[in-house]
Order: sequence, then structure tokens, then C-alpha cells
Amino acid sequence: MAISARSLMEFPIPEARQTVSARDAILYALSVGYGTEPLDTAHLRRVLERDLLVVPTLANVVAHAGPWMQDAGVNWQQLVHAEQRLTIHRPLPLDGPLLSRSRMLSIVDRGVDKGMFATFERSIVTLPEETPVASIVQTNACRGDGGCGSAGVPLDPLTPVPERVADAMFSIRVPRDAALLYRLNGDLNALHVDPAYAAQAGFPRPILHGLCTFGYAGYAIGRALGAEGIADVGFIAARFTSVVFPGDRLEVDIWHEDREVYFRARVPERGVTALDYGNARLS
Repeated sequence: MAISARSLMEFPIPEARQTVSARDAILYALSVGYGTEPLDTAHLRRVLERDLLVVPTLANVVAHAGPWMQDAGVNWQQLVHAEQRLTIHRPLPLDGPLLSRSRMLSIVDRGVDKGMFATFERSIVTLPEETPVASIVQTNACRGDGGCGSAGVPLDPLTPVPERVADAMFSIRVPRDAALLYRLNGDLNALHVDPAYAAQAGFPRPILHGLCTFGYAGYAIGRALGAEGIADVGFIAARFTSVVFPGDRLEVDIWHEDREVYFRARVPERGVTALDYGNARLS
């Protein structure tokens, strides 16, 4: 069914609850690059239950409300992730109940044939205290829902990466089975695993989850800038500018200016930039 900006802005996004276990945290870490150096102590701190350090970008997949935009009438098969912004307020606790609440922020209509951008915010808090843990602002490109009208106030744009040569570059190969592993974090969209479904959506084969690429970028930044071991990000944001396929090699260019970090992730073999306008700060 056709949607309108008003109906989407007023859609009652369901609250979600989750208790995150050490197993959940380890699965996520393994799905975004941690553990690839299994003899390294810094890696083991993220993938062993003893004194486990939780990867900050895990917050992106915690207490998720599921495919609510599909329930709101958005063409789910034509939806792709456009931008993500994550702010960490405190380390994500294990074995305690968490609650997320979401609200729409804006809709930017680009026209009937061009789709629209829908931006919403998700806040994660502990229960029962409701101590803030993380804030996530997500923008989806809804390619099949243009002409719905605009509403709300669009986000300020992210800062472009510097034009000078990067201070560091981190290269990592995404495993061919990466999407099969990452989907166990909760995103079961067939676009990432079913070749026939991906073809119907206009892709030659299943694509990697955008948030998996985002998690790899967080790992790359922490590994490249960690004076000892792997540093954590306290804020990370990026624009999704091209798809990544399982099996691709990512090269993450990193600039470090005072407290600000800028980055982009490229797929050199295909000559595309997968993440751009990357902004981050270490915690």
C-alpha cells in the first residue's frame, strides 16, 4: 500500500527489550573482525567470557524493533541502509534487561521515481533505572516509496573526510560466509542470504549487511589507533555509498585530528567506496 509522510511519522514504533549475554557479545565480535588474530590478547579480550570487553558497535543490533517499516507500509524489498550514527553513553552491560524506544525524526521525499529517506532515532536504556546506554540515528533509503511527501527536520550533514593523504590504512578481507554469520545477530533480511531475493532487488548476489561493514570499520579504527591493543569508539557515523559483497577486501582510510577521527571504507578490487563521510571519536 502507498504510504504518506504523515502516516510514517505517526507510526507507533514498538518498544523492544533484550538481555545481552556474553554469548551474544562474542558472536557479534566474531562477525565484525574481532578474533581474526586469535593469539593476540587484545582480540581474545573481545571473544572470551573471562574479563570480556564488549565491542561498542554491538549497540547497533541490541533491542532492535525489527522490520517495523515493513509493517508501516514501506516497500521492504527496495529499502537499503543509507546512514548510521551511533553514540555510546556507557559500556553496554551484560546479563541485565535493556529497553529501546524509537521515534521518527524526518522524511525527505525525492520524488515518485527517486524514493525517499526516512530517519529515526533509537534510544537504549537499562532497566529499571533507565540509564542511557546508547543512541542510534538511522537513515534508510526507501527506493520504492517516493512521492510520499516530506516531514520533520533533516539531520545536519556529516563532515567529509579530509582531502589530504590518510594517516593510516587498515585492510581486512570480509569472509565469504560473513552474512551467514552476521545475520545471527538478528537481521534475517533475505537480501543478505538468498540469491533469488537479491536478484529481485536488483543485485547480482546477496549483499553484506550495511551494519556489518559499519562494525568492521569500527574494528579497523580501534585496531589502527589503539596505542596498545584495540581502542573503542565512543561515537561513529558514516554514509553507506556502495554495497559490499561477502568475500570483498575492505581498505579503511583513517584520519586522526585531535579528538576527531574521519574514515572511509573502500573495496579496491571493484573501485568503489562503501562507507564515506565517516566521523568518529574514541571513547
